[in-house]
Order: sequence, then structure tokens, then C-alpha cells
Amino acid sequence: MNTIKNVLVIGGSGFIGEAVCNQLAKAGLKITVPTRRYDSAKHVLTNPTCQIVQADIHDRAALNRLVDGQDAVVNLLGVLHSSGGKPYGKRFKLNHVEFPKALCAAMARQHVKRIVHISALGIGVENPAPSMYLRSKTDGEAAVKDSAAHWTILRPSVVFGRNDSFLNMFAKLSKLAPVMPLAGAYAKFQPVFVGDVAKAVLACLTDKNRDTIHSTFDLVGPEVFTLAELVKLSAHAAGKNPLIIPVPNFVGKCQAFMMELAPGEPLMSRDNVDSMKIDNVRTAGKLFPLEHYEPLSVLAPEYIRARYNSSWLDEFRKSAHRRG
Repeated sequence: MNTIKNVLVIGGSGFIGEAVCNQLAKAGLKITVPTRRYDSAKHVLTNPTCQIVQADIHDRAALNRLVDGQDAVVNLLGVLHSSGGKPYGKRFKLNHVEFPKALCAAMARQHVKRIVHISALGIGVENPAPSMYLRSKTDGEAAVKDSAAHWTILRPSVVFGRNDSFLNMFAKLSKLAPVMPLAGAYAKFQPVFVGDVAKAVLACLTDKNRDTIHSTFDLVGPEVFTLAELVKLSAHAAGKNPLIIPVPNFVGKCQAFMMELAPGEPLMSRDNVDSMKIDNVRTAGKLFPLEHYEPLSVLAPEYIRARYNSSWLDEFRKSAHRRG
């Protein structure tokens, strides 16, 4: 297989995408990041080998042009919410199922073989999966595996990092709510650091022995937490100690329904509650062979304190001989 130099990163301007672009740029790879709005992706231009192309990835002609000339593709496209539907809603179908099919077809037309596809942990635990999100991710995986591409599929647990929307959300809520009713309080997660996800993607693209081709790997951290434990950790790092009250899933779905009625992306949807019916931890899957996975208990409190706990920042400034 030829050495990979040019990589198209779908979803490169997002939380995980930014870390992936940083990692690929450090390795000297030339990166192309498509985006609908140029301003929303400008932050990735801090990487000298990265270029932004304004394009609609769901337009077949535009997708063909994006794939042309690339040596590999990284597909990070994913959404957390969609309207209802059988077996999943339209937004899940468009992004998780139809897009991977279209992407692999464009790769075949442009004679591009290599793809690293980011899926989700929990696929295959139950059939059918309990949520639209997981069902659509399952069908997206199948589309990639049925293609002629040299694929690797990575299945991360919930991904944490400085700008994540998971732990930071709970830290924000703890600042506002001294009491937190929590559905899925005992659901288990095995969070993985965003930097480790990026390292795994790079390792796949630079795999000279081709060991990762046509393989599926789990990406999980070294620690398992219940959702309640993650909420407590986030809250404590933000300087709060809310009372967490576990509630049945049907109550959680009622709460989520009210959140769905609010404008913008909901903090929680009914489908999110359904996803938590199965634990988001590694079972029989093959773990991606990184030398080391970063523990959430060490990294997460540091960045949450830095963002939400001003008293901690004051002490930090004093120790650095600066004035706040």
C-alpha cells in the first residue's frame, strides 16, 4: 500500500475532529477539512498542513471532488439527536447510514481505498439495539464493511477532553441545580480521552503492516464509571456538590421530552435515555493497541476546575506569580 500523505477528514472541525487534525498535522500529513461554513472551521487552520474547503458533503458531486486526490479518508461524522422514525429518524439516517454509503461509493469512483470510520461502542450488544442512534450506527458500519474499501472501524465509548460536551454539561448544570434528578444513574461508561482517539486514527493511517485493515476495535479508557459517578466528579471539580436523585427511565424520558421542546440542540433526548439501557463498556470487543490510555479521573478534574472554579484559578495564578 502506498504511503498515505493526503487525508480527507470528514467532521474535522468538531471536538474529536480537531484533535485528529492536530495529531495528523504533527505527523506531517496534509489534511483537507470540508465545512458548510468557513468560520466554523477556522480554528483547525492553526495546523500548517490543514486546508478548509467550503462544501456540502451530502452533495454527491461535491463529495466526489473532495475525495479526488486523497490517499485516505477519516469519517467522524455523527449526530446525537434526530426526530423519531423506524428504525431511526431522518437525521440519523442521513448522517450515519446514507452518508457512509455515499462516501464509500465516491471513494470507489476516485480509486481511494483507505478509510477509518468512527462508529460507537455498544453495537452488537443487543439486536436490535435499544436506540435509534445505535441502530443507525450499526447500519453505517455495515455499509462501510460491504464496500470495497480498506476499512478500519473504531468504536469509542463516550469521549472526554477539555472541550467535550459531556462532562462540561454536567459541570454547568451543577452550577445551576443543587438537586439533579438523573435517569440512567447506574448505567456504566468507560470514557476514552479525545487525544487517545486521535492517536488511534493516526496509527491506523500509518500502519505499514496493514494489521488494522478490515478490523474493528473498541476505544475505551482504563476506568469504568456509572453516570452518577461521572456527574459527581464533574460537579465536585466545578466546586459544587449537588444532590443526585436516581429516577426511573420513564421519568427521564419525560424530562428529555421537555428538553426536546426547547429551541436548539437538547441537553438530553429520549433516544439518549434509550441508549443508556445497555452499558457503554468494552465486553468482547478487541481493544485498539495503544501503549497507554489516559485515565479520566486524572485529566477531567483539571480542565473542569480551570473552566468553572474561579477560586482554583486564583490559586493557580498566585503560584504562577500572576495577578488575576
